[in-house]
Amino acid sequence: MIPDIVQYCIECIRKTGLQEKARAFRKRELILKDHGGYNIPCILVTLHDLRQVIIWDLSRETTLHDEIKNILFIHLINSGSTAGYLFLNNAIFQVMNTSEPDIQFCADIKPLSDAFCNDRVYEEPSFSERLDRYLDTVYRSVSRVFYQTYGEGERDKREYFVLSGILKIFFVKMLYESGIEYSGISDDSYIWHLITFGTTIPGYPDDEPIQCQDPVFTRMVDEGCRIQVPESVRFHLIDPIIAIRAFCRLMNRITGKGKVRTEQRNYEDALPSLISSPVFSHVIRSILAYEEQPAIIDPISGTGELILLLLRMYHNPDRSPLDRLQWIAHSVFCQDPSFSNVLLTRFGLILYVIDGEFLHPALFASYHGEWLPAIRSHIRVGNTLFNREIVDEYLSKQEAQSAFYHLRPADSEWPACPLSRSVVLVTAPYIQSDCTDQERCQYLWKHYSSYSHDARWALYFAEYIIKRLSYNSYIFLPSSWISEQHAGPFRKMIKESRISRIIFEEDDQDRRKPDGWSCLHAQEYQSSIEIIRIAENGSITAYQVKQEDLPEHDGWNFEDPFGKDILNALMRDTITLSEYCLGATYRPSDLAGMEGGGVWISIRIISDRLMVTAGDTPEQNADLIIKGPDEYLEGVLSSPLMRWYCTYVRRAGRFTRSDLLISALPIHQPDWYSPEEKEYVRLITDSLHERTFLMEKTGYARSYHDQDRLFKRLIQIEERIHTGVCRLYHIPPSLQDLLLYRDREQFHLYRR
Repeated sequence: MIPDIVQYCIECIRKTGLQEKARAFRKRELILKDHGGYNIPCILVTLHDLRQVIIWDLSRETTLHDEIKNILFIHLINSGSTAGYLFLNNAIFQVMNTSEPDIQFCADIKPLSDAFCNDRVYEEPSFSERLDRYLDTVYRSVSRVFYQTYGEGERDKREYFVLSGILKIFFVKMLYESGIEYSGISDDSYIWHLITFGTTIPGYPDDEPIQCQDPVFTRMVDEGCRIQVPESVRFHLIDPIIAIRAFCRLMNRITGKGKVRTEQRNYEDALPSLISSPVFSHVIRSILAYEEQPAIIDPISGTGELILLLLRMYHNPDRSPLDRLQWIAHSVFCQDPSFSNVLLTRFGLILYVIDGEFLHPALFASYHGEWLPAIRSHIRVGNTLFNREIVDEYLSKQEAQSAFYHLRPADSEWPACPLSRSVVLVTAPYIQSDCTDQERCQYLWKHYSSYSHDARWALYFAEYIIKRLSYNSYIFLPSSWISEQHAGPFRKMIKESRISRIIFEEDDQDRRKPDGWSCLHAQEYQSSIEIIRIAENGSITAYQVKQEDLPEHDGWNFEDPFGKDILNALMRDTITLSEYCLGATYRPSDLAGMEGGGVWISIRIISDRLMVTAGDTPEQNADLIIKGPDEYLEGVLSSPLMRWYCTYVRRAGRFTRSDLLISALPIHQPDWYSPEEKEYVRLITDSLHERTFLMEKTGYARSYHDQDRLFKRLIQIEERIHTGVCRLYHIPPSLQDLLLYRDREQFHLYRR
């Protein structure tokens, strides 16, 4: 056996090229009844970005039969993991990748970056196809029983009754694969109530369940259970998200005759873009920094896939199914106008509660009924934005009747119970924009300061939650609210709310992302708002904007005031580098065949970062070369100020050629009649001499303490050069520290 399986898993993941850290470990045992009770320990690892990796501990095994390998492969694809790893004797790593048609065992460690996808749960296409075919067969069988009883008269109920029956069949099959007969389960046990809750159609408005006649429903389930499950589909191994996706595809085929509904297409397009957004990763890391677990609010939950992903962040293997049930009852709130979506959300959460532990003794204990009513109240049919006021005040009698079936306004305040958490995560990936009639628009205009003539549902939900709750809240939104079209309403909402931070994706100059995401962080009322811009490469720019400085008209300005102040200082009393050198700037091709001698200053831009070196010979890979020696110029070019300027201008897209950008760098011409400027020049050149000397010593330092001492001294010299350059350029002291902080932040990003 491996002594520390968790540390071994971490080392395995690191060596295979996965950069994200492991967040949660779920220890399992795969029991193979058909092979004499053969059991294989495994660990399902959830990474920091919510991807999953499954790892088998086969350190006790020397050989594996082909049948065992095939079962492991089935377990891998059913659990929705990105890839699988095997521990064999002598710590040899074996990799199994679901993107390959056949299992290939080898002793090499393969990087799996090519297998990544936007979805954090990977689906093997052939497995999805087999599962879809099986569900279609079950659907036809169950529908046949329904039509024999109700005929064509209950067409509206057919979708819900059939879906409810198939979900019940799913649970019965999972129990059977675990060696449990559903008919033998006591109706007083937890597992019986959980399955009933996860397969019963929710009602409206008082959540009275919509039930098919018991004998008919029993016949539907019995008929579906007679259909043989494909050998490669093991229900008890299927990940809840994989199951939800399969049922969602089935509902699309049932209701749309092969065509995906517009609302579902919006959800399917929005969810992958959200979970792959750098804003999502940044916010998740911030929430994980809190000691307590957040409440998760999903105003338009869709099928609940995002909720299941977020619950994985806080998975604790020591929790029992009842602990997970209590955690959901206290922390998950979602609502959707669709009966089928709410049913699938509840079904997925029950799968998460059981988590494959169908033999856990707690599931067979007597049910006390303290948590399921809370979940029923928190996860229900309805529309958060509307209540009975719109029916009584705005809609005609005929429109009001239609609203109860399609709009389904909320009949009470929501969330119904006080939250038990002080941190709230609100999501709104399911974007709905069908709100064009005059009465509903009038209602929204009256109640929401963020109202725009073009419906922006996600922004309305954000305003609703901020007004309703006083908690520390993170609210995800599509970044379309940044556009000038909605700037006025959004600015009005900002001034009237307690938003303290706005996080959004920075637009790529070459490619504008139409599906970008942002996040509003609401804490307490503050006089200024922190703006956080996240670039595609992961670099972060943060600055403060005072609410009183927000413009009343002409859009919304997200420009960094820090950058403008620095640029204004750089444009005063400076000349270009080309002018400073009297035009004596060269490219490597200009110096071909020229003999060396003297000192050459080579300048290069790597990943938007300015790199300066000096030596007896010019660098052949340099973007621009200057004849030296000029220690003052070398110190200015290697200062944090010039590095920031180069990065800022480069990202603004003003220069596409590196040599032209370097030639246009603003250089301050010292006033040699000013004793103060002469002192700053001396400070820069002396610091440069000392830095060169210490850099040479670092090559001979062997002990860690010597290297650490030299590194700290180099940091002090860097700060001294920075101070001298900023004084010459008249940079205000308040901006000097911030400039140095951002330069170091960029340095660490560049090192990564």
